[in-house]
Amino acid sequence: MSNNDQEADNLESVFKQKRIIRSNVRQTLKSMDPSLRSQEDDIIQSIVLEAPWFKSSKRLCAYISCSALREVDTSKLLSQILSPAPDGSKLQTAKKLYVPRVEDKNSNMRMFNISRIDDLVANSMNILEPASVDADGNTREDVMHANDPVDLFILPGLAFDRSGRRLGRGGGYYDTFLKNYKELAKEKNWRLPLFVALSYSVQIMDEEVIPVTPNDVLVDALVSPTGVIPITSAALGRGLCY
Repeated sequence: MSNNDQEADNLESVFKQKRIIRSNVRQTLKSMDPSLRSQEDDIIQSIVLEAPWFKSSKRLCAYISCSALREVDTSKLLSQILSPAPDGSKLQTAKKLYVPRVEDKNSNMRMFNISRIDDLVANSMNILEPASVDADGNTREDVMHANDPVDLFILPGLAFDRSGRRLGRGGGYYDTFLKNYKELAKEKNWRLPLFVALSYSVQIMDEEVIPVTPNDVLVDALVSPTGVIPITSAALGRGLCY
């Protein structure tokens, strides 16, 4: 058997293992008590909102949660980032927020800047996304063309393990985007942002349980209802702790 054949067999084995884990986790999430899920949503978002590493972030990318996909809710995070303070100014340190827009079925996704929740519109799958232009017809800023680096990515996923491996839904959108952003940061000589994933307790597995391919991007930390789980030295170096 040639090396190419061996690699193809190994990849197929990884994909098969991923499909099995996805199926099991989807079933677990489906049977999760709605009141428990809601409780965990609130706890996870509160942990993030109170964290110094979140408060100090100036530019971040975050996903728009979809309840049908049973993703950890981000509505309170987004509301806090985008809501003006009573005096009309932005809360705490003003933050620049970029959110995802799926471009096609070939794992291409972009992150656009939004300044209010009303900037989001439902796509064909009823998932909220930013339109590529704003209400005045101006093109939104794409994070890949921004002049300044992002500090933080808030990421979704179907399952995670304690070694930082993230299992998505199989489309490859986030892995492709994160890989491209890491290449951009290297080219610009920027410090890499923190990759932080939000996870229900039932989505977290033991170390190295999730199989990976060379294209899979690891996360720096997880936020679960029990607290922050730092994984990489980058996370520990920036004050993420249990």
